[in-house]
Amino acid sequence: MQRQICVAILKSVKVALKIIHPYSYRLAHSPMHRAFWFIGAVALLFTSVCAQAKEIRICYDKWVPYAYEGRGGAEGLSVDIVRTFMERAGHEVTFVSMPTARCQFSQRYGAVDGILLDDVAHAKSANLKISSDSLASRVTVAVVRSSFLESEYRGPESFDGASWLKVIGDQYPKAIADNPDMHAVEVGENAKGYEMLRRHHVDVVFADLASMRYDIGAQRDAMQFKVLHPALEVAEFYLSLGAETADILGDFNLAMAHGVESGELDNIYYRYLGFSRNGYARYIEHSDGAGMAESNSIEQ
Repeated sequence: MQRQICVAILKSVKVALKIIHPYSYRLAHSPMHRAFWFIGAVALLFTSVCAQAKEIRICYDKWVPYAYEGRGGAEGLSVDIVRTFMERAGHEVTFVSMPTARCQFSQRYGAVDGILLDDVAHAKSANLKISSDSLASRVTVAVVRSSFLESEYRGPESFDGASWLKVIGDQYPKAIADNPDMHAVEVGENAKGYEMLRRHHVDVVFADLASMRYDIGAQRDAMQFKVLHPALEVAEFYLSLGAETADILGDFNLAMAHGVESGELDNIYYRYLGFSRNGYARYIEHSDGAGMAESNSIEQ
């Protein structure tokens, strides 16, 4: 929208200059010359602002409640945060949905400018700059069949010798991914993980707690299983952009900081999660605490 407005302004300025040019000498000596100089200065100001506005392309992988495809395009908590504060900073943003591995490939070769939800390790290895605040928290929990004895759960070591579902391109806690005593069953992007768990093709599925709370489909699929607490890991994800767009990221960080002070960021959190930002952080922290051990069912 901002770009369309800027284009219209620039066209209007060009038309006005064409009209005024033949009369420039006469206008310069008329009583109205100050008004025309003022109009010209305002036009130059708008032209300068529009020239600074940039459109950036952000790639995201579906992750309810943070980023997903809605009726009007990309939606979700993280999408709304980036869209809102990028626009506050004077930059237009567009979103494209792809699996994480493809987002990383597209960013590497310049097809997109950044990744909506990136982890620090990848951003550092790819020489990307990340936002000052995280935009999502992945709370990894173990989902097992109802026959699993909760008293046997002692964290990652509880699954030594077990087979687990590994979706190609997804990220998992190092305690799981690097465990030589566990057997990964690798599957493609659109895996039916809970169906494989039900059919005993795997012993455990590792999932994100927030998705299980806010994604209706995930709730339905996991209802017949147990969710073990505490969480195995809480990991933060950030907006990442190439080093050449560091100025844009700085603008975004500043706009988001103002949003924290004004309460606008809290309003976005309430809209999607029913929590304030701090309230959601406490929810995440409790999921990682031993005090949650007795809460071993899907939270509604």
